Amino acid sequence: MDVQRASAGKWVLVTGGSRGIGRSLVSALAKEGYHVVFTYQSSADAATELEREVSAAGGDAHGCACDGRDYDSVERVCAQLIADLGEPYALINNMGITGDQLLFNFDVGRYRDVMATNLDSAVYFSKCLAPAMASERCGKILHMSSVSGLKGNKGQLSYSASKAAMIGITKTMALELARFKITVNAIAPGFIATEMVEQIADPIRKSITDHIPLKRFGEVHEVAALASFLLSANADYITGQTFVIDGGLTV
Repeated sequence: MDVQRASAGKWVLVTGGSRGIGRSLVSALAKEGYHVVFTYQSSADAATELEREVSAAGGDAHGCACDGRDYDSVERVCAQLIADLGEPYALINNMGITGDQLLFNFDVGRYRDVMATNLDSAVYFSKCLAPAMASERCGKILHMSSVSGLKGNKGQLSYSASKAAMIGITKTMALELARFKITVNAIAPGFIATEMVEQIADPIRKSITDHIPLKRFGEVHEVAALASFLLSANADYITGQTFVIDGGLTV
């Protein structure tokens, strides 16, 4: 299959696409010929830089500001995108924050912000775009979960709760949307070499990699490659599944 021809004319929305794994997803999908739209909340400069990088590489991507925690904002942005671009081919719910805190230091405001950013946004964007996909009897939704949704991790009560819930909504959405030929899957990355991980002190980084069977952090392009496969026609018979990419951490 010629990937360029297969993806030509199809647009994909990546939430939280200006940094980290989201940035890699935008670049990789644009290289394959998708028109990529990505959301950002406050990193306008990073979004502009990404647009320029994608354009220089011959791709097509543009960012739009959207607070994924606010349903009205999500609904407004999605309606405008559908009006401008037509029905979406795929949605990748990638936006997320960690908001780490121990239970004894639990802050309700931080907890609610993590849940709204990671989980509510995924539900909101899916709710607003799935009907347009259904009308075409075609579409793919990916939720970016985490291994923290599969195993415990100290200090990540809120983050783990949100990522475990994303696996749950993946299964439910897959059942509800299958009759419309829409597949819904989740990706659960482990430690991936993003800007945030690179800031971890060397001794702690070594302690982490010592517990990973492959003895290294994953690369963002490896996550993007998995996402690219799940958006392809080769994955049309896969739905309701969670794909772990963690170097063996959860084995």
